[in-house]
Amino acid sequence: MPVQLGELKLYSLQELTKALGLTTHTLRAYIRQGKLRARKAGTRWFVSEDSLREYFNGKQEPKTKKLTSLQGITTGSKVTDKDLREAKKIWK
Repeated sequence: MPVQLGELKLYSLQELTKALGLTTHTLRAYIRQGKLRARKAGTRWFVSEDSLREYFNGKQEPKTKKLTSLQGITTGSKVTDKDLREAKKIWK
């Protein structure tokens, strides 16, 4: 049964796994990828009714980051230690 906060309906991942026939692993992947918006309260994730509508209507935008490959950078290249430190911070 969803949690009702005023006019806001929140569904736990466990409820959605039963209703949608998906695993919690898949739902968490959708959240990480930005396909499904959710909020964490304590140790539990909740998805609002509006977020479910957006997901099924295809209105959500996946999270994407533009990453640059460090492949081919060697000690003898003109890349400085500072460049490497900054790149490692980005890639954490």
